[in-house]
Amino acid sequence: MAQTKLNALLGLSGTLPAVSGANLTGISSESFGYWSTTGYKATRHSGNHYFSDATVTALAFSNEDYDNGNNYNTSTYKYVVPTTGRYFFTFNITIDAGVDHEGKQWFAGLYKNSDADPKLRVMFNANNDRFRKMNLSNSGTISLSANDEMHMKVYCDRSDNNQPIWIAGQSPQMSYVEGWRIS
Repeated sequence: MAQTKLNALLGLSGTLPAVSGANLTGISSESFGYWSTTGYKATRHSGNHYFSDATVTALAFSNEDYDNGNNYNTSTYKYVVPTTGRYFFTFNITIDAGVDHEGKQWFAGLYKNSDADPKLRVMFNANNDRFRKMNLSNSGTISLSANDEMHMKVYCDRSDNNQPIWIAGQSPQMSYVEGWRIS
């Protein structure tokens, strides 16, 4: 009954025609998402990465879950943009302060080339509270030129000069960066 009223309000009537796969045009697995010839997902399958307290540090994603086009370099940890266009990126980074109640400020960012400011970022400031573990996630679109290089960096301030840990090698992958061309 509710659907009938909604259909009437929207001016919808009739039934949808049956469509066979043979009649579909303009749709391919290369049109979107990780099937794109310009997409990648980088992870780290084993080992945690320790970094200096209160220091912005590049992340070493040394594995590719997929890399259609071979544009992610597992030695430099950078994605080299193959063609000019608009790209969608998403990331999740898990950081462990190493000790309960020691992480007061957390940051992760996706950087372009040698820019000082990230193109996508997420930051958490605990103020007077402190946490041990933090997942930092963000997604967005960025207009890029061919040969731009994209890479991840993190920051954790424990305020005691001990080393925070970037957690990798978990299943499912807790830390990753992924991107693909959308237009």
